[in-house]
Amino acid sequence: MFFVYGVSMTIAKKEAAKKCSLYEGAHPNRRELSPAEYQAKLDEMTKAKFEKMMPQKLSHSLSTPSLCKEYIELAKRSGDCRDLHVRYRKPTGKVNPKTKKEIVSWVVYNGEIAA
Repeated sequence: MFFVYGVSMTIAKKEAAKKCSLYEGAHPNRRELSPAEYQAKLDEMTKAKFEKMMPQKLSHSLSTPSLCKEYIELAKRSGDCRDLHVRYRKPTGKVNPKTKKEIVSWVVYNGEIAA
């Protein structure tokens, strides 16, 4: 199973919208922002988040790396994205002592799977 990782502007905007407040100032001097002021503040926070964010999973599981490459091409055409790459789950050979399940790590796919 392969996944596409990266940073997209839509994810950054969702994160910024959670943190962006409609109000400004402390209690006695608190005022509501106008829609234009709020949008400007939201755009500024979105750009800051986009620059700082770590790559996140953008796609659901895809069966082959060629499908991941197609997904990356579509993402590049559709909007602002950066650091797009393919990752897959690689077993580490260790077992979690509590759950008795094998521990896996995410590895960047370079054209060959390291087994």
